[in-house]
Amino acid sequence: NMEKGKDGLFKRLDGESGIKAIMDRFFDVVVADNRIRSFFRGKNHDTIKEGARVYLTEAFGGPKIYKGRDLAEIHSALGVSDYEFDCFLLNMERALTGLGFDDETVDEVIVCLEPIRPALLGRARGLAAHAKLVDGRTILDRMGGESVVEGISETMFAGLALDARVRSYFETSKDREMPM
Repeated sequence: NMEKGKDGLFKRLDGESGIKAIMDRFFDVVVADNRIRSFFRGKNHDTIKEGARVYLTEAFGGPKIYKGRDLAEIHSALGVSDYEFDCFLLNMERALTGLGFDDETVDEVIVCLEPIRPALLGRARGLAAHAKLVDGRTILDRMGGESVVEGISETMFAGLALDARVRSYFETSKDREMPM
């Protein structure tokens, strides 16, 4: 992972011993969180922590040592939702903050973890809308179609353009306009 340039994060997290400490603190937070602790009830926490530690060591730029099962396979029967994955991320943020990591490092960890969302939620990977079906329908269909989404976008833009707090982000000048 050093070739990807992520080894800096691994080092800022204090390497393998730091990631072990993070997992210990993370599980302390998770088992106290009513929103997601049921996923871990009756499970061997030491085994889960060790698997997560090895996986995250690699994900955060450490040595490639993970030889476990695919994340999608491990989590397929759990039925994890976006809300529960967000709780997982918030708990990781709490664990890192509690261990004294700075905001930039915490943010980088969260950014590194976000790409595992599809595997944990049993979603197909990639950007193709047809792969993101819920009950056989794309998000565009579930929102009411292209014209509805266009109307929502235009309404939001019109509201933002009137809001003095953010208006400058939406104003254009002739010299800043991009040619089409």
